Amino acid sequence: MEKTGKGWKPFMNSRKMNTTIIVQPLWKISDVAQYLGIPLKSVYSMTGPKAVIRIPHIRIAGKVRFRKADIDLWLDQCMVAASKFLKKALPKSVGDLI
Repeated sequence: MEKTGKGWKPFMNSRKMNTTIIVQPLWKISDVAQYLGIPLKSVYSMTGPKAVIRIPHIRIAGKVRFRKADIDLWLDQCMVAASKFLKKALPKSVGDLI
């Protein structure tokens, strides 16, 4: 950043960069609860430091926020973990189907 008479401005390179930034809105706890179909209290408990199941989140000025992409990735990881558990827990004939 450069200091100007009017304040700080971002330092700009002499070459122009052709970039597009896509900003996705951050979700509130109520948005995540509705998306997952679970109670608000469950989402709150998954953001705590001692939670057994931790959901990816961001804290901004004391408020909890989420990115949809992080939630979707977390769901995919939960599904993989569950299928590994089921393969071990189910009888061999059924476990081979998963």
